[in-house]
Amino acid sequence: MGSKGVRFGHVAFRVRDLEASIRWYEAAFGARTAFRGRRESGETQLVYLEIARGQFVELFPEGKNAIEVPPEPIGYAHTCLLVDDLDGALEHLAGLGVTPINPPRTGMAGQRLAFIADPDGNRIELMEIPPESPIYR
Repeated sequence: MGSKGVRFGHVAFRVRDLEASIRWYEAAFGARTAFRGRRESGETQLVYLEIARGQFVELFPEGKNAIEVPPEPIGYAHTCLLVDDLDGALEHLAGLGVTPINPPRTGMAGQRLAFIADPDGNRIELMEIPPESPIYR
């Protein structure tokens, strides 16, 4: 028995160019700014972008140094966004100049998936889950 009411809330990224990242997530996924936290100086400290109802990407400004990923790392690998139509999503993203890291493929549970990266190189898996998949809900 686990904790009750657990669900995904957000993933957070520090980004190089906050406004450019906001525009990218808006254009790529239809995200909308739900909250902009400000420091006492008035500068933006963080932004919550709502991707789907109650699910957010949190962005922090002033990222400067990309994380060097070692071979076969332990820990964070990617963020997955579910899509209703993988081909349609990839076509839309292609119009924004985004190309998949690898060609789309079918996963072990019958889901279709492809990986892309945001402007700062954060890996995002796009996944379409058909009703016959054991992970469909």
